[in-house]
Amino acid sequence: MGFSIQDLLHEDAVIVNLEASDYEEVIKKLEDVAFENGYVERGYANAVIERERLYPTALPTEPFKVAIPHPMEQNTVKKSAIVIAKLANSVNFVEMGTEDVPCPVDMVFALAVCGTEDQLTILQDLIGLFSNQEAMLKLQSANTPADIVAAITELIG
Repeated sequence: MGFSIQDLLHEDAVIVNLEASDYEEVIKKLEDVAFENGYVERGYANAVIERERLYPTALPTEPFKVAIPHPMEQNTVKKSAIVIAKLANSVNFVEMGTEDVPCPVDMVFALAVCGTEDQLTILQDLIGLFSNQEAMLKLQSANTPADIVAAITELIG
């Protein structure tokens, strides 16, 4: 039995108003929080950045854009989580399926999941969530870790 998104949501893995100048800084800051709370080992950010360079994960969703960066190997993941950042200002990631199309992202859902199959299922569930306009509006108005976790739980449920 795999994980459901609800199993991976933890308020201590949600950052609101994250300041960063580029996507690499976003990912490094997410690693810091995930590391401090026991979800990942050091090296997670490098693994995620390496994969993001090869296979970008930004989605041009509305009313705001998201990215779902994740590492290729799960060897830096200690305890599965989705590490979420609501950014203070949009940061350019590269749009999924392109090599260089910038996509100004406002919210990042970094996957730290043990198991490739589980990761795929979680990715599909998140992409489903992001294609739901009502869900996106709820996420847009959620401004605390508790509100973000509650919104996603309610919308996935």
